[in-house]
Amino acid sequence: MPLGFSGCAILGDGRVVPLVNVPDLLESIATKSSSQEQDHKPLTNTGYQRSKDMILVVDDSINVRRFLSLTLEKAGYWVEQAQDGAEGIEKLLSGLPIKAVICDVDMPVLDGYGLLARVKSNSAFKRLPIVMLTSRSSDKDRRIAMNLGAIAYFTKPYNEQELVQTLKQLLH
Repeated sequence: MPLGFSGCAILGDGRVVPLVNVPDLLESIATKSSSQEQDHKPLTNTGYQRSKDMILVVDDSINVRRFLSLTLEKAGYWVEQAQDGAEGIEKLLSGLPIKAVICDVDMPVLDGYGLLARVKSNSAFKRLPIVMLTSRSSDKDRRIAMNLGAIAYFTKPYNEQELVQTLKQLLH
């Protein structure tokens, strides 16, 4: 999180807005200004290195997609979004370099189980890790997802750090 910002909030209409910590932001600006005046060097390396891994987030809720995308981007991933399983399949078939999928179960057009079954039946995607993120918490739903080829199963509300850690273990 950049200095001067303490997080973000999702508004009722789905927009994401940053939460500003004014004293920290002013201090950050003052520190950056004085260090640039002293060094007279452009700031080219901030120490932040972005992963090249792209994650596909498939969920019919715009709020879930946006919040999850922010979490993943903060962890250094590129994120592509799809609003249902059919759009998720289209994104996969389009040739994007997707390294993992995070998918809801309950969606219109094509649900998460349908996406799982189609992806795992395609030899090009058999090894693609798919993580289910859903409000369905029963053992039956978990077993169905795992039998169809899901690598992990998280129920909402989920632990952000645990999800990111699971992705890191799957991809590296």
